[in-house]
Amino acid sequence: MKPVFITLLLTLTFCASALARQTYAFVERDSTIYLDVYPPTTEPNGYTYVHMFGGGFLFGSRQRPWDMDYCRKLAERGYTAVAIDYRLGLKGETNVGIHAVGALEKAVYMASADCAAAVAFLVKHAEELGINPDKIILSGSSAGAITALMTDYGRCNALSYVDELPKGWKPAGVVAYSGAIYSVLGGLKWAEPPAPTLLWHGTVDKLVTYKKIEFGKRGFYGANAIAAKMEKNGYRYAIYRYKGLGHEVSMGGPMTMDELDLFVKQYITDARALHTDITVIDDSIKPSAWTYITVKDLYKKKQSSPIANQ
Repeated sequence: MKPVFITLLLTLTFCASALARQTYAFVERDSTIYLDVYPPTTEPNGYTYVHMFGGGFLFGSRQRPWDMDYCRKLAERGYTAVAIDYRLGLKGETNVGIHAVGALEKAVYMASADCAAAVAFLVKHAEELGINPDKIILSGSSAGAITALMTDYGRCNALSYVDELPKGWKPAGVVAYSGAIYSVLGGLKWAEPPAPTLLWHGTVDKLVTYKKIEFGKRGFYGANAIAAKMEKNGYRYAIYRYKGLGHEVSMGGPMTMDELDLFVKQYITDARALHTDITVIDDSIKPSAWTYITVKDLYKKKQSSPIANQ
């Protein structure tokens, strides 16, 4: 081989290796929990998305095809994407759903604690990973969206389940695809303003409520309730309401890159005081099993559920 060709081959091999996802152990619980880092594959923009998969706190992983596709598309836009695993607090449960409050509360707090531990790892190793701790955005789908929202909610209210977050750290933003906030504070309350928040939700979602479900001082608050409260409090948020659609909206991440770029520019980089409320009516999206899936369906079918295999 000619020297020039050998040099080119070595260079291409190095670049391919550098751009491949890298796996790290970030915390020890009952077992080791891992995360994958996807470096930018184009000019870096300085922001990092920490993404959490969905699966009803029952199943799923950071390397599910949909989540990997989402992370790769983020990397193609210049973001560092970090996909994390977290403990599945409802795995093995048979009596679950909104009425099994204890089991659900435990699962939400466990996942959020693991998210906090992942953030702590990224902040600690920020220099070697090329991450700016002040530009970390929390993102998630379904149960992962609940986890992203709950991590910031816990931070704002100094709740113990996110004690592992670095002192003084706050996310640059939160992006939630079909998520909700579980609150034991007698409604939605923030002791300090939340990070700029981007919400995506189907208006007839039967798996993660689009509206709210309250029982005593506890409640689950979907995107409609979150947006209303953020509007009232003057917090920065954007919401995309998909009229007539259900939980399929939770899988829309790979198709929302333009909107993510706009959110980062307007709400985070430019720090504009915006409230954006958009209702999306898309007749090209036809109802599917996702539209009508319920909590009962999800836990009865378990691994055969459509959410398990995406």
